Amino acid sequence: MNFFLQSLLLLLSTFIMYIYFKKQRKLGSTKTLPPGSFGWPLVGETYQILFNKIEQFLQDKQKKYSSEIFKTKLLGEATVVFCGSSANKFVSMSEPNLVKVWYLKTQCMLFNLANQTHAAPKHAAIAAAPVKILGFLKPEGLVKYMGNKIESIIDQHFMTHWEGKTELKVYPLVKNFSLTLAYHFYLGIDEPNHITKFYSKFDSLYYGIYSVPLQFPGTTFDRAMKAAAAIRKEIQFLINEKIDALSKGLVIHESLLAHIVGAEKNGKYVPKFEISNIIMGLMNSSYTSIAITLAFMIKHIGLRPDIYQKILSEHDGITKSKGAGTTLDWNSIQKMKYTWAVAQETMRLYPTAPGVFREAITDITYEGFTIPKGWKIFWAISGTNKNPKYFPDPESFDPSRFEGNVPAPFTYIPWGAGLRSCPGQDYTRFVIINFIHNLVTKFRWEVIVTDEKVSGAIVPIPIEGIPIRLHHL
Repeated sequence: MNFFLQSLLLLLSTFIMYIYFKKQRKLGSTKTLPPGSFGWPLVGETYQILFNKIEQFLQDKQKKYSSEIFKTKLLGEATVVFCGSSANKFVSMSEPNLVKVWYLKTQCMLFNLANQTHAAPKHAAIAAAPVKILGFLKPEGLVKYMGNKIESIIDQHFMTHWEGKTELKVYPLVKNFSLTLAYHFYLGIDEPNHITKFYSKFDSLYYGIYSVPLQFPGTTFDRAMKAAAAIRKEIQFLINEKIDALSKGLVIHESLLAHIVGAEKNGKYVPKFEISNIIMGLMNSSYTSIAITLAFMIKHIGLRPDIYQKILSEHDGITKSKGAGTTLDWNSIQKMKYTWAVAQETMRLYPTAPGVFREAITDITYEGFTIPKGWKIFWAISGTNKNPKYFPDPESFDPSRFEGNVPAPFTYIPWGAGLRSCPGQDYTRFVIINFIHNLVTKFRWEVIVTDEKVSGAIVPIPIEGIPIRLHHL
C-alpha cells in the first residue's frame, strides 16, 4: 500500500511538472517575454513577497536582470513587475487603454469587490458616493470639517497618553491617535471604549490583505475575514442610526459617513453595503499608513537635533504669526515646507504602500518585451525609493532631497500616479503636520533604542515600538 501511494504521488507530481513547463514554453513560444523566473510550480515566487521583505525581492531582481521589468508568478498568476521611473510613467499613463485595475483575491473577499469586473454601477448614487468623498478629502473640505476638531483631538491625545510621562513607546500611541481620528472623521464617533474595541480588528484587516487566502481557524486571513465582517456590521449599524436621525429632522455629527448618507435626504439611494465598503476601505488605508509615517518621523527627528531645531523654528514662526492655540488652516499647512520634506523622506525610507496590481487588457509592448493579454502587472510604486540612481546614498535620512531640487518626475510616487492616485494624500498631510506641530511645541525627546530593528515583509514595523525619553517644554 505504501509503495502504491508513493508511486501515485510521484506520478501526480510528474504530471503537474509536465503541465507547468509545457505551459511556460507555450507562453514564450511566440512572444519575447521580460526576463525573470516563474519560480516553483503553482506557488511561483509568492513566498518571497509575503514572507521576505518585498524591498529586498525587488532589489535582487533588478540587479539580476538589469531591467525595470521582470516576469514572475505571484499568487498563481503570471505577473510582470514594473519598477523604475520610466516604468512608473508608462503604467500610470496606460489606464484605461492598456490596463485595468486588478484586485487580489484577499481584497475581493475582504471588501466584497466584484470579482475583478468593473462594469458601470447600477445606481447613479453609487457612482456619486466616491465623488462626494473626494470633495470631503480636498483641502477646503478638510479645513471645514476637521479644522477645529483635530486640534482638540490632538490635545486630548497628548493629555491622556503623553503628559506626565518620562518614557513611552511611540508606535502604539500614534496608532491609537490615527484610529481615533479616523473614527471621528469618517464615522463621527468619539467614544474611546468603542474605538479600543475595534483597534485589533483594523490591524487584522490590514495584514489580511497581504496573506494567503486560506480561511482556516487561526490563519491571518481567517482573522481578517472575521474582522471585516465585524467592522462592516458596525458601520451598517451607524448608517441606520444616521438615516433614522435624519428622518426625524435631528442634527447629526459631521463626518464622512453623514456626508454620504445625507444623499438619501435628496432622494438619492446609496446601498448601505456599498457605503460600508467604501468607508472601511478608506479607514483601512489611512489608519496604519499615517501611524507608520508618524512613528518613524518622530524617531528620526529625535535622532537628529538639527532636524528638530529646523522644524521647531518653522512651527514657532507659524505660531507667532497666527497666535498660540490658533487652528492651522491650509495656507499654514502649505507654509510648513521643511516639516513636509521630513515627512516625505520618512515615506521614502518606510513606504506603507509597496505597490498595486493591474491587468493587461491587450498585448502590451514595453522596452521590446511583450506582456500578454490577461497577465497581471505588479506596479511597484516604492521600487525607486532606494535606488541610488535616483537617490544618492539611499539609506541615509536626508530631508533636503525634497527641498529645492525635488526628485525627478516618477522617481517618487508614494500616492501612485495617473487616474487612480490616492485621494487621501491631502488628509495625510493635514494630519501629519498638525500632529507634529503640536508635538514639537509641547515636547522634545530622545530615542532610546537608536538601532531598533524593523520587521514586516510588506510594510515596515518597529519591533520595539520606538521607545523615547520625553522632556516637557
